[in-house]
Amino acid sequence: MSDLSLSQKRVLVAGAGVSGIASARFCLGAGSFVVLADDRERDSLSQPAQNLEKEGVTLVCGGIAKAGTGFDLCVLSPGISIFDPRIKALSEAGAEVISEIELAARFLKAPILAITGTNGKTTATELTGKILKDAGKRVFVGGNVGTPLIEAVGGDYEIVVAEISSFQLEGCSTFRPKVSVWLNLTGDHLERHADMEEYGGAKARIFKNQDSSDAAVVNRDDPLVWAYAQKCGATLLPYTTKGPLGVGAWKEGEELVVLMPGRDGARLPLGGLKLKGLHNIENVLACLLATAVFGVPLQNAWESACQFKGLPHRVEEFLVWRGITFIDDSKATNVDAVVRAVQMGDSPLILLMGGVEKNSDYSPIRAGLEKRCKMLILVGPNVGRMESELRGSAPIRLAANWPEGVKIALGEAKSGDAVMLSPAAASFDFFTSYAHRGDVFQKLCVEETGRIGDG
Repeated sequence: MSDLSLSQKRVLVAGAGVSGIASARFCLGAGSFVVLADDRERDSLSQPAQNLEKEGVTLVCGGIAKAGTGFDLCVLSPGISIFDPRIKALSEAGAEVISEIELAARFLKAPILAITGTNGKTTATELTGKILKDAGKRVFVGGNVGTPLIEAVGGDYEIVVAEISSFQLEGCSTFRPKVSVWLNLTGDHLERHADMEEYGGAKARIFKNQDSSDAAVVNRDDPLVWAYAQKCGATLLPYTTKGPLGVGAWKEGEELVVLMPGRDGARLPLGGLKLKGLHNIENVLACLLATAVFGVPLQNAWESACQFKGLPHRVEEFLVWRGITFIDDSKATNVDAVVRAVQMGDSPLILLMGGVEKNSDYSPIRAGLEKRCKMLILVGPNVGRMESELRGSAPIRLAANWPEGVKIALGEAKSGDAVMLSPAAASFDFFTSYAHRGDVFQKLCVEETGRIGDG
């Protein structure tokens, strides 16, 4: 598709969030007649969305179906499923339905390094971007991580690093990354995907158009990812924490070993790595392989990885008070992320969970709770299944809201304990995002400890 292919086309952008606004503006600039539709009323939309009317976009509020079906192209925001009956009606009426990621990929000239997975993809995306930038590459980092991918179009970039979700991959047809990275696959978003097969199938679309001139970096230790990878046409670069491979990357004792096809390998001492946890070793292995494809020397990539401290709201230690360590893991919006966070320490734990459930199975959390959790605090109105499935694994207290939850935690905590927010659920019961939830949690902890004092 070229710029001319959008000229005079009727385009519906479904969803007036950040990516929808960016898509509408791009299509308008390419000569399309653009309608931006959202289920919310006008007063609930952001000012940037409302301002698009002045630029020539038609704004339809109160339901995307009100926009009608007479469109050549529909660009979906991630929050709207391609299986939504209203979207199916558009497709049946002749509109091509794609995601913002697919739209961007059709116009990007730089090769794409795309990263997906249930957990760790933001960490891997940011670390990959850092490694490439430190190596002097002109890099765009975006996608699901924050900045819409469409904003990379027209920029002077050598490489585009994109975090990609299953929601975005649903609407991809020609999307073809030069390097794909699939970190893991565990139960998540089952409130939207019918089952794990549909969820995994959406993720696997990252491989769909790759061939042997492309590379696929895949987790050899994840049986589901590895099974999907067997159908991939790209050159496989596996990684593992369980010992040597013929090619790829692996953990061997207290070293990481990386061996790219046809090149000398490297041994890298783990001691300098600031990131904690076996799952972060997996992330680093993936990043070393992905950036090696683009010519970054392994020693240089390792130095960048050792400087990387991790992300806000991802097992972030933000306060020590009276010997108690406070940890913000608000980004843990699914069960597997909580399992990994609980495994990262051995001090007695007071764990706060809660939020909008995703039809998850909470039983994998039980073993970690039985091992180190002295109290589980479930917060909010949507924790019925959590309480039922985790009962007996640790003493449980219920809190109506997060201020109450923090007060209960501080009443229970003693020197040597850890107090951790790791919700296993989405944030949209009380908050606008996981980052908002994490910020509020940190603020509540600082305020409550300040009120109690150091005496």
